[in-house]
Amino acid sequence: MLGSETVYMLAGDHRWQWEQFCDERRIDRARIADVKGLIVDAFLKARERSSDVRQSGSLLLDPQYSSAHMARARQAGAVVGAPTEKAGAFPLEWTSATPFAAPPPGSFVKVLVKDRSDYAPALRVAQFEKLKELQHWCRASAAPLVIEVLVPRDREPEQTFEETERPAMLSQTIRDAYQRGIEPEYWKIEGTTSAAGAAAVDRAIAERPACRQIILGKAADASLIAQWFATAAKTSSASGLAIGRSVFWNTCSRFLEGKTFESDAIDEMTATYLRLVDLWRAAIKS
Repeated sequence: MLGSETVYMLAGDHRWQWEQFCDERRIDRARIADVKGLIVDAFLKARERSSDVRQSGSLLLDPQYSSAHMARARQAGAVVGAPTEKAGAFPLEWTSATPFAAPPPGSFVKVLVKDRSDYAPALRVAQFEKLKELQHWCRASAAPLVIEVLVPRDREPEQTFEETERPAMLSQTIRDAYQRGIEPEYWKIEGTTSAAGAAAVDRAIAERPACRQIILGKAADASLIAQWFATAAKTSSASGLAIGRSVFWNTCSRFLEGKTFESDAIDEMTATYLRLVDLWRAAIKS
């Protein structure tokens, strides 16, 4: 199961991004499965090298392109979860017409939802109702739920939005979810360098002590992620990271284009992932 104290999640469930990448370069979409395999190989190598990853590491993979690799990772002892949302959809849609007809395909469930407190009330209510239904399914299967919330910027100045408005809107989304009985084990959220913004989000999350937060990467470089970690580590609800493209996008892009060897790609991703784990551990200790 997903650990409650610390989470080092390698998030490899990206779908539409790889589809777009392949289509633009006339690469067969079947190659996306090769990318997923490399991500699993890198994670398993990291597990071999790091007791922290063996204890707290997890993989997020999509069955669409990763079903065989998910089985391989589970067989190796890894904690593997899967997304439920239709990739790229807004408002929230499920991956199939009958998403809850069978148990979850992984040890935990992740859903991505876009929300702003100024969205149309009917749209927000519909999305919250879907999340409530999803939570019921997860609890019936004893599968931890990870809700990833993205707050899109509209016309706000970027710095003001990042420091104050996005944290305020994210906090409101979390509180509105709580009022509807939606209480995921983890909120997967965007990091911030604003101590005040991080504290505001932490106060909202902490209204339900069992809920925790993990920081996503947004394809940022390690130096910016380190700043996000340093800010998040000072909050009471911080549990770790859920990073994907920052680990594998550039490396796997070169692999698909024939610019790097498979073994080199695996080694590079392993090192990047372990470096981010070390950055989180350093932030917590400081």
